[in-house]
Amino acid sequence: MKIGIVGAGPAGLTLAKYLDADVYEREKELAVKPCSWVVLSTDEIKLRRDEILFKIRKYRIYLDYKLIHEVNSNEPFAYIIDKKKFLERLSDGVNVMFNSYAIIHKNKIIVNGKEITYDRIIDARGYQALPPSFTVPAIQYDTDFKTEEDTLNSYFFSDFVGYGWIFPGKYGAKIGIGGDTSFNVLLDRLNYLLKGKKLNYGVARISISGLKPYTRRVGESAGAVFPITGEGIRASIIHARLIGKHRKITSSRLYKIISIQTNIINNAKRSKKPGEEISRIFLGKK
Repeated sequence: MKIGIVGAGPAGLTLAKYLDADVYEREKELAVKPCSWVVLSTDEIKLRRDEILFKIRKYRIYLDYKLIHEVNSNEPFAYIIDKKKFLERLSDGVNVMFNSYAIIHKNKIIVNGKEITYDRIIDARGYQALPPSFTVPAIQYDTDFKTEEDTLNSYFFSDFVGYGWIFPGKYGAKIGIGGDTSFNVLLDRLNYLLKGKKLNYGVARISISGLKPYTRRVGESAGAVFPITGEGIRASIIHARLIGKHRKITSSRLYKIISIQTNIINNAKRSKKPGEEISRIFLGKK
């Protein structure tokens, strides 16, 4: 069976190895999409030492810019990874065609005017495959600000679901924000968080609509994102493995966890202070 995958992110590359598929990537290299590069410390993803930039042992939670909780751990509970190195390993042995702006049309992938017919085509383009109503906007700056290398800082706001962040990065802090509000509101709140010199800027969207049991989509294209935290790398890889192993998505632990988080978000949206409701989850109060 001839299989094509559009999108060379964590999900597309993971699934490609299961299906021996061709992968089309519109960018000239891997890991271009703005991302915080956070992966929780679990047995679900094996990381090599050279793929780990920072080991996270502290987590601070702010509500309306006020510190409300701090977690300290002797052992790392998350990692900031070098996403490009990580994806390069995932792509080892995979036929990835870069600079390929691919259009899916029925059983064909159209690239630069050329049509290639496949028996099966999988959409792994991420949020770009989803309608805007399924996603929320996100903005991130790479900066030269030297933040604590073992600490994640999350900034929640009472009036919307979402949060800002100051996370350690390869060249300095990654400072960003995403949430269920207007782009202008996000940009205004982000300006209060920004520190240091801006090195790079990126805009994306994050799925908060839940995991859909699509048969021809994988990863964030199907909503494989933990919607409360926005963590997508781990969720996308787990989803790709489930599809690669022909497992029923709606019976999986991943589907149940994402569904629970989606329901929490939907309930929080109905409250007067949705962001405060979400922050309480991290405090163990709900």
